[in-house]
Amino acid sequence: MTYRRTLRDLKTVCSAPHLGSMAVVGYSGRVMVPLYTAAAVQTDVWPVFASQSGVPDPGNITKNLDRAIELIKRSAGWNPSKIYLLPEFFLTGAAGIGHSEKATELMSVRIPGPEIDRFCELAKEVNAYIAGMVWEIMDDWPGRYWNTAFICSPDAQVILKYHKHYDPTAKTKPGDVFDEYIDRYGEQALFPVVDTPIGRLGCLTCYDINFPEMARCLALNGAEILLHPTSEGRAPFLLEDQGGWEIGKRSRAYENLAYVISANQGRFLGSDFPTHRMRGRSQIIDFHGRVVTIAETSGETILQADIEIERLRQKRGQMQMNFLAQLQTHIHAPVYERHQCWPANLWAETPPPDNMANIKAGLEIVEKLQREDTFVAPTGSALAKKSFV
Repeated sequence: MTYRRTLRDLKTVCSAPHLGSMAVVGYSGRVMVPLYTAAAVQTDVWPVFASQSGVPDPGNITKNLDRAIELIKRSAGWNPSKIYLLPEFFLTGAAGIGHSEKATELMSVRIPGPEIDRFCELAKEVNAYIAGMVWEIMDDWPGRYWNTAFICSPDAQVILKYHKHYDPTAKTKPGDVFDEYIDRYGEQALFPVVDTPIGRLGCLTCYDINFPEMARCLALNGAEILLHPTSEGRAPFLLEDQGGWEIGKRSRAYENLAYVISANQGRFLGSDFPTHRMRGRSQIIDFHGRVVTIAETSGETILQADIEIERLRQKRGQMQMNFLAQLQTHIHAPVYERHQCWPANLWAETPPPDNMANIKAGLEIVEKLQREDTFVAPTGSALAKKSFV
């Protein structure tokens, strides 16, 4: 089997600090991909910052890491899968990040680093791809932290990193430092896709699922399986079968002829958060937009479903209902160009100081869209709601 890059080139990329450019790595010769199983691993989480006291428990990182590995090993021992996806924040929880330089350092990893190395070793041991999300610090971006999805291969290598694009919190997003990000890594790093013997894999994280452009860009870069580590609590937009996120997941699969594997957190343990704050409902959706399996619990569980890549490729090889082949990018591009919403390079000079900085920027954009008559402002101040939800 031949590679688009030599093995020497591949090893060089795999040892690099950033792996977004792995989108160009793949196979030039193909054999039929047999039926295999993928798994969404819905883990309970011991938050590092477990209480309002603000005192961290660093030992919870090891506890979460050990439990995630234990679950995957257990599953691989009796009903092995070729893909295991862990949730967003599975390693630390979300609380505490960005509160101080010390807190961010405690909750973040470096790639490569000991935590991700353990997943690479596990991927080799169970002969599968292991994916998830971590808070990441890159030393050549001082003062910044990133929400990073990763994929480890059965060769014990990190073969893909993706930095989350959407979510108005204080982490750095590629668009915040757009020009420098592109200069360093190239445009392919924005929507990286890795070509593997079991299909082409891409990642989008949590809130990203609400933006059709995310999945579409990954699909146009070749992605066949969209891995969605997520952290979903309880709100009207998350209602079962009615909330926008549920509809969005199925829509992203249907409109891009792609599988969506979505892994949510389980319970919060050892903290003053509500134990069942997260809603569970991890799920695997096929390329027709049908939910194949779903976690009917907010607790710890593992979901598995068959992945039929050859049937997906057959579907993409047809004309009828092929929304990728029929896409007329030229008629949409001028509208996007004309309506510049969130600005590029917003935090190019300094990282966002806190979550409210992006909330403030977002409200200013809403007001701008109202002034431009893109949005119609509500009548009456009582209707002007300015909050997260």
